[in-house]
Amino acid sequence: MAAPFRFRHRVTYAECTVGNHVYYARYLDILEAARGEFFRVAGAPLAVLQAQDVIFPAIEAHLHYESAARYDDELIIEVVMVELDRLKITFAYGVSNGRNQIILTGRTCHVCTGLDEKPRRMPPELFNRLNATLPGSPAPARPVTPRVPKMPT
Repeated sequence: MAAPFRFRHRVTYAECTVGNHVYYARYLDILEAARGEFFRVAGAPLAVLQAQDVIFPAIEAHLHYESAARYDDELIIEVVMVELDRLKITFAYGVSNGRNQIILTGRTCHVCTGLDEKPRRMPPELFNRLNATLPGSPAPARPVTPRVPKMPT
């Protein structure tokens, strides 16, 4: 199984409520930052894809909140691409703090479109590059178990 991509994020004051916990909608921003870095490391920066008329708007998001993250916490976001076809990509996320406490799990689904937002098939080179990161690809040096989010009932 492919290892999850790990992204580190330090919680900013601007992301927190008066009660000093991350505002629930800000997690989508944090997951987007991690997903953007995932694409960059995979050799397909989103800015380059956009210049090639390829974007991935979200069509579905599920978040499950386990615990609160607070100002100045360092978060570890694990990103795993769990589904890929020529039109859609689904990512699973696990967010934990420095004490290995699970903060959030989630999933997002994205459709491949042009800048006109009409669905289109993913360019074959990009599909092949991303396909290499799917679970079931060659194993990493040390196996890591991704956190799979709970699905709503």
